[in-house]
Amino acid sequence: AKAVTNIFDPSTPIPASPLNSSEKKWMTRIVMMLRGAEAGELSVRERDEAVKEDLGEDSDVDWDYEDSNDGVKSHTGRHLWTKEKMDAAYAFYRSGTRKRNNDEGCQSLKVMHKKHSFIKTDDDVRALRDYGRTGVLPTNRNAQLQLLAEDLDREVTEMIDAGTEFHDCNLQAKYRITSRHITKIVSVKTNRDKEKTLKLLEELREKVQKIVEDHPDIYVWNCDQTGMVKEAHGKRTNARVGSRTVEVVVQSKGATTSSITLLPIIGSDGYLKPNEFVQLGEPGGKLPQKGCFRDANLEIAVGTSHIMGKEAAKEFYKKVLFNGFVPPKLLLILDSWPCFKRHDKIRAAAPPNCQLFIMNIPPGGTSLCQPADLSFNHQLKGIQKRLKSFIVARKIDYKVSQRDNLLRFVSQLHFCMGADRFKHFIQYGFFKGGFIKDRPPRFVAPKEYIFGKGSMAPCSVCSSRGCCICPRCEKPYCFHCFWVLLHRC
Repeated sequence: AKAVTNIFDPSTPIPASPLNSSEKKWMTRIVMMLRGAEAGELSVRERDEAVKEDLGEDSDVDWDYEDSNDGVKSHTGRHLWTKEKMDAAYAFYRSGTRKRNNDEGCQSLKVMHKKHSFIKTDDDVRALRDYGRTGVLPTNRNAQLQLLAEDLDREVTEMIDAGTEFHDCNLQAKYRITSRHITKIVSVKTNRDKEKTLKLLEELREKVQKIVEDHPDIYVWNCDQTGMVKEAHGKRTNARVGSRTVEVVVQSKGATTSSITLLPIIGSDGYLKPNEFVQLGEPGGKLPQKGCFRDANLEIAVGTSHIMGKEAAKEFYKKVLFNGFVPPKLLLILDSWPCFKRHDKIRAAAPPNCQLFIMNIPPGGTSLCQPADLSFNHQLKGIQKRLKSFIVARKIDYKVSQRDNLLRFVSQLHFCMGADRFKHFIQYGFFKGGFIKDRPPRFVAPKEYIFGKGSMAPCSVCSSRGCCICPRCEKPYCFHCFWVLLHRC
């Protein structure tokens, strides 16, 4: 011991007698353990053992059963104790003439065991006293842990169902729980009113199906605003294992938080309105004198913000929704945007020969049944991200967030989405939203088709390396011919 102490404290004298080989080995091991504990590399556990001495039958007279129950061991048979047994035993225990602490009566262990044989030890008496105070039946350790795990599992399940953010690593293996990236943020009110919202959605679906049954020749359209950032990028990428910082290169950091608003119109039969409404946000609410890119399939509005207002809504009704083809019978499925809830303004813009039905999706139900939100809008943004990644990877000198380039992309994208091969894809949004009963035939999603097999083949115009496939003529084209020169067929 002195030799070990001397290593850490040189002032400690070393014994004169030398250590033999066995003692040196033990000394080396002890020193290694001490150094490991000092450096925090060794897990140190402590255990206290208590020795109970039998002092005779009268020893329990001086024992106070009201003492703290800290460190009480569990009895293996306590899971067999019933409430009836415990109530009877506790009543008898408190009927004793001896007084302890709060002047409550108590019985000795010897008397308790004679009357109730399952009370065998001091720990059992403490457990009985705890039962009288808490009303909780005592049980063995394994049963207690099992009950605790089940209670915790119920609490965790409630937190998951309630959308509460929490982190815990101890139940992963047993209850198949893991930490996941948060994919959706909902307000307390939305989460609380979920059942009410689901009920309103079912009523909406029934009303829509009733209108369709009463008017078999009716057209069902859905209009939905969607924001599109000027420069989009994916949320995931490959990185080395253990990397804590993952960076992505963008052309303009400010463009990743600045948006424009698109308002396409889709139909339950796979129809896509040829014109698309686009709201730009510009300083002063005006375009520069030189103007901006224009195309026949875009109706461009400008404001101080990309967020649409009442005037933009009127322009949308007049120049897009009720311009061009308008069916004699039309059912509009709209969200709860305030302008869409003013049915009188919408009807005032409709042609007089159009029998118009308008249904609004209840607040909080857009993500659950809005056809455009369930399919169409996701593909628009997915194609934008894929194209931006292509431009960066190929080092193409083309700024995607520049106003004219962005409008070119929106125009060409709308041209692509109107291809006949994507009709079933558009229908799928209405099926997923519960507005049509028949599932559309299988289809290839727009992003997978446009950038899928054969998209890297030589361009059919200039023979350069391909970028995508036109969904209308089904030929490959390079980036310049398709997205800059705007191939149309």
